[in-house]
Amino acid sequence: MNQSDILIIGVIYNTYQETLRYLDSLPPLTNENISLILVDNSNTVPPPDFLKKINDLSFVHYIETGRNLGYFGGAREGLGCYLGKYSTYPQWVLVTNVDIVFTPEFFQKLNELNNLQRLGIVAPSIISKRWNTDYNPKILVRYPKRKLLLFRFLYSFFIFQNLYLLAAYTKKWVLGMWRGKKGDAGHAIQQQRKIYAPHGSCLVFQKTYFTSGGTLDLPNFLFGEEIFVAETTAELGLDVLYNPGMIIHDYEHASIGFFVTPMINKYYRESIQVILERFYP
Repeated sequence: MNQSDILIIGVIYNTYQETLRYLDSLPPLTNENISLILVDNSNTVPPPDFLKKINDLSFVHYIETGRNLGYFGGAREGLGCYLGKYSTYPQWVLVTNVDIVFTPEFFQKLNELNNLQRLGIVAPSIISKRWNTDYNPKILVRYPKRKLLLFRFLYSFFIFQNLYLLAAYTKKWVLGMWRGKKGDAGHAIQQQRKIYAPHGSCLVFQKTYFTSGGTLDLPNFLFGEEIFVAETTAELGLDVLYNPGMIIHDYEHASIGFFVTPMINKYYRESIQVILERFYP
């Protein structure tokens, strides 16, 4: 693992084939300016082709946790490993799922933002391959407390949450069909702008987020990461910037599926309760 300007932490949960696609999307000569830490939370054995691939890439450091630490739990493990070796933050820290792929211009566009002041997080354009929509901006403005209370009610019963998800997926499908296959440039929001919260599948932290006191210390096991980092960024007086020129493609829900089980529903409910207690007293 090299000390680089960009650290990517990819969190794996039984998504080895998706990780191979993810690795193939990284630019040539990646080891010159990018370090990649793969944190494996899986409960299955990694296949031989996966192990061969990561062993052939000098810029990749692979961590098997032996248990599921959750998304930010895995990210903290990766970041702690990096800081244990170098003790200083890189210019950029990316926390990502591994069911995404980077477009060739992504890192060039990222480097163009190096000199922006008071920047905490960049929200790239995350184009869903399934729904033909941009998942960013995830949340334009801070939710009122009543909306979070509604979510807590919906998450109190996994059947209600699944009905809510079904309605949301139907809306995405209809809108995707209406837009048609226009490519990455065919999406409605194309202006760089400040927003409240980024989508969690690719969180791009500027060094200032951490040096100003920001952390990945999400208190619950899973979910709520987007509001957690949005609230933290606002508390630090930093900005979340939506940048549509930085494009990734998202093959979402590779690890947990589209609908929730009672256990996943429990994690959602706990995350909303933590957000309400911590940020909406």
